[in-house]
Amino acid sequence: LGAMAQATSRIRLGPLVSSNTFRHPAILAKMAATLDHISNGRLEFGIGAGWFEFEHTSVGLPFPGAGRRLKALEEAIQIIKALWTQDEVNFEGAYYTLKGAVSMPKPVQQPTPPIVIGASGEKVALRNVARYADHWNVFCPPKRYAHKTQVLAEHCKAEGRAPSDIKRSVMIPAYLWESPQVSEKIHRWGQMTRTTEEEAREWFLLGSKADMQRTIDAYVEEGAQLIIVQVDYPGRNVETVREFARMFL
Repeated sequence: LGAMAQATSRIRLGPLVSSNTFRHPAILAKMAATLDHISNGRLEFGIGAGWFEFEHTSVGLPFPGAGRRLKALEEAIQIIKALWTQDEVNFEGAYYTLKGAVSMPKPVQQPTPPIVIGASGEKVALRNVARYADHWNVFCPPKRYAHKTQVLAEHCKAEGRAPSDIKRSVMIPAYLWESPQVSEKIHRWGQMTRTTEEEAREWFLLGSKADMQRTIDAYVEEGAQLIIVQVDYPGRNVETVREFARMFL
């Protein structure tokens, strides 16, 4: 991201999203502030509790239970915001402890860079969004998205926030052509989500331009303000992204 910040001048930059399990929040806060300076205030600070066990176990990182991950994320966000806004931070939590911690320089964006929380869990994760997020990102099919926006609205009401205060985006992978590889990816996703293959297809942009547009429109009708497309097959490369752009330009 630092390299991309130097090679660009207008685009916003950030992970979608960084798992809180990967780094201590005090270190992450310093890294994020540095990127905000390198990019001259273009950081979108994306963070989540983590969900994909394999990306932890494959490199020897611990993967706690969901409850622990979500509670640790809430503490982490409090720590990060404090380090961005306070001269010295003391924090005593169940998972993190800071004593006289200092983070300088502060981010370019004041009071803080936008905090993007990736979340879909309805009891705790979306409550964290209502409490702390400037921007909510989620990956789910349109029908589930409609339900989760209602759940988020209820959490916002309980926290005294207007749902409209939180920017909303959807991340969705796009497969430009049907192929055996794409069919296998959809089949595996159906197994992971314990859904039928037809239901699994609803998580992706597939088919003709008109098919893809209908899926995008379904999210927009439910309040999505930004569609973040992960252009996947036939390859995560510049030419595939250009081909996707040609479809819609």
